[in-house]
Order: sequence, then structure tokens, then C-alpha cells
Amino acid sequence: MPSFSQTGLIAGVLLFLILMQMPPPNGLGWQGWVVFSISLWMAIWWITEAAPLAVTALLPLILFPLFGLGDIKSIGGSYASNAVFLALGGFVIGLAIQRWNLHIRIAMRTVELVGTEPRRVVGGFMIASAFLSMWITNTATTVMMLPIAYSVAVLIDKEGAGEETTKQNFGVALMLGLAYSASIGGMMTLVGTSTNVMFKGYFEENFGFEINFIDWMLVGMPIGVLLLIIVWWMLSFIIFPCKMIEHEGIRRVVNKRLEDLGGLSIPEKRTLFVFMVTATLWIGKGLFEPYFGGLQLNDASIAIFGATLLFVIPADRSKGIYLLNWDDTKDVPWGILLLLGGGLTLAAAMNDFGVANWIGSKISQFRNVPTLLLVLITVAMIIMLSELMSNVATLTAFLPVIVAMAIGFGEHPFLFALPAAFAASCAFMLPIATPPNAIVFGSGFLSIPQMARTGAVLNIIAIFVLTIMCFVMGVAVFEIELGVLPEFFEMKSR
Repeated sequence: MPSFSQTGLIAGVLLFLILMQMPPPNGLGWQGWVVFSISLWMAIWWITEAAPLAVTALLPLILFPLFGLGDIKSIGGSYASNAVFLALGGFVIGLAIQRWNLHIRIAMRTVELVGTEPRRVVGGFMIASAFLSMWITNTATTVMMLPIAYSVAVLIDKEGAGEETTKQNFGVALMLGLAYSASIGGMMTLVGTSTNVMFKGYFEENFGFEINFIDWMLVGMPIGVLLLIIVWWMLSFIIFPCKMIEHEGIRRVVNKRLEDLGGLSIPEKRTLFVFMVTATLWIGKGLFEPYFGGLQLNDASIAIFGATLLFVIPADRSKGIYLLNWDDTKDVPWGILLLLGGGLTLAAAMNDFGVANWIGSKISQFRNVPTLLLVLITVAMIIMLSELMSNVATLTAFLPVIVAMAIGFGEHPFLFALPAAFAASCAFMLPIATPPNAIVFGSGFLSIPQMARTGAVLNIIAIFVLTIMCFVMGVAVFEIELGVLPEFFEMKSR
């Protein structure tokens, strides 16, 4: 019996071949029909993981020229877009932070500051995990933090004062808090997760609408902080209450890790310097540009600038060791960069050949449905799909449709798209949903039913938090108004 992925492999190609034998529907030209058919093929392969996600993302390079949708030069441009280089620079800076153990020091200092009362420990690990995930991948953050969290959980389980159930609750709350905060932290900056970069790249490539690093943080930080507080409260007070007598053994674990690290090393200081310079330029570029003689700072260029510094600043001049060597780049998730490029290429084609507008016109017949209800449904759909497939692939497949739907309703696209982008990071139910979920599930401290029940509750909370907060913060930062489609988007959609 063929596996799910094998079925998807055949189904994607077969559906494409069948659609190619059918005439285009009213309102969509032949080229648009081809793009729509290719998008369904890619969606099936992404959902079933019939091929590696990055390989599926390469299909436009094969199929678009074949059907006269553009040449390799024009199609390949999206694979080297600003968004891709922004992600690349962010990945490289994250590698340097990991190489010199700067992330461990930040995490341990955070836990040390919040105290060793168990609920505070859960909160401390969540804060450290979220902060690190703002700058490095949530997978790397979780992998790094898990051994430390595991040591603390085992210590409490064996030596902690309190009932057995309470001690078990602490371990579960700590593991889930670690995974969920890693995903939430990625929401807060443009380089925190690939879906944010995808969102930025989509609007820049298709509408010329630039989303600044600071603007994203002005929306992402309040949402992320609010979700962190809610998740921490729900885990350690409501779902897995873990109040117990403070255990000094936790402090011993933290102090031991800090002693092993020793004082702040020269490579750590220099890596921290590069990180601070890059983050400062990202956040404050609007303030610095007047002092650069008319030169304009770009988020992607700043990211590559920071990454380049790491290869030319020595860690030990006498030994010829630099903060990063080229061999270190083998750990860059190159597949994610290809996935971003392929997603942006597909999204651009759906806009250029009228597919997104055609879909939007079909959806606009539901104009009588309240807008905020539609946003809630959209956010819920993205969260549920992200439980089963890659969050980048989910957003890539549905972002053009979501934007077209918003334009069809005469609404600001960000009203639908912004919460959808954040929603792609809120898959809390299943181990397969995100790498952090899978990593902490492997600790042995929790079961699938525990994660599923907890995640279901948090998913529902996230749906309402994202919908409301994105509207509130969007009004303040991006000037979103209900029932108002900015002329810029209206012009571009024609």
C-alpha cells in the first residue's frame, strides 16, 4: 500500500495533468490557469511532503519557462530577493552566537535573574527561549535549551519537595513552555522565523510596500509578550499547576553552567558587538540614514553587513581564527532559503497572471459575512494547517489568496494577512507541527494527549489574541481601517 507521501507524489502530478486538459474558467486566462494548476501541484507536494520542501520550491524554475511564464533570469530573481538575503544574514549571525555559546550565557543569566521558585523557573526559561528565538532559529534555541531544562526537570522530579503530581506538572510545564516560547519569540522580529521574512518579501515583491524592522517589532513585540504571559500563566497556574517549595538544586544547575562558561571571552564580546551593531542598524536605520550622506539602509544589506563582519573579525588573531569560518555555513538552513524563493516566485506569478484576483472575486460573494469573523476563520485555518504541514509552506500557499480575499472585500490586506503570518507560528498541538514541539516531546516528560489538549486550548486563545491585537496594533503602526482599501493596493490589484 503506497504511503501518504507516495500518494501525494502521484496525486500532485496527476491533478496537474488533468487540469491542463480542461479549459480555463471564466475570468481566468490560460497562463493564469497554468499558474493555478502548478500552485495546486506544489500545495499537494508540500502538504504530503512528497518531496523535500525545498525541492518542491524549485518547480517554478522548471515549469514556468516551459509554459512561457517567464525566463530563468526573471523567475530566478525571487530566489535572490531582499527577503532571502535578510534571512541568510540572520541565519549566519545566529550561527556565530551559537558557536561561541553566547546564547547559553544569555539563557542562564535570565533564569538566574528570575529566581528558582518553580513557576519562575518556567517563566525564566520561556523568556530566555523567546529572546533567543528573536535572533536565531527556534530549532537551535530549543536544542540548546533542552539539556539544561531537562536537568532541572529531573532534579525536581527526584529531589523536589511536594506531591508527585505537582513535580510531574513542573516537568510538563517546563518542556511545553520551552517549545511554545521558542515559536512565540520568532514572531517578534523579521528575522525570528521564515514566515515573517516570507510576509515581508511578498509585499515588497508584489506591491513595493516595504515593511521596516522596527515597524514589525512594534506589532510583534506586544503580541509576543502578551502570548508569553498567557501561555506561562495557563501552563504553570491552570493546566499544570506547579507551586512548590523553592529548590536550591535549580540554582546549582544554573551556577554550574555559568561556571563552566567562565568569564565573557573575547570571541563572545566581539560576536556580541556585531550582533548589537546589526540589531541597532535594523531598529534605528531611520534615525541613521540622514547621517550617511543620502545613502539608504536596507534590512537585507544590514543583515549581510553583519554576517560579513563575522568572517573578517578575528576570534584569535595569533591563531588566525575568525568569529566564523566558511565551513560553519554548512549549518545554514539553505533549504529554507530555497523554500522562501520558490514561495515568493509562486506568489508573484499568482498576482501577475490574475490568479489571486480571480480567487478573490470568487470569495467576495461572502461580502455579507462580518469582516472580523472572516479574519478569525482565516487565522484558525492557518493555525490548523500549520499543525500538519510546514508553516512556511502554509503561508506561501495561502498568502496570495488571503490578500486577494481582503482586496475583494475592500479591506486593507494587512487586516487578514498580518494575523495569518503570526498564526503560522502558533501550532501548539502536535509534535509534528514544529521542530520545537518535536524536540521537547522527545524528552519523555510529556505525552501526545497532554500536548494536544494543552495546544488546543492555547490555539483557541491565540486565534482571538492575534485577531484583536493585529487589528489594534495594525491601526497604530500600519494605519489599518475597517472597510477601507488603501488606493495603493487597489491600484496594484487591477
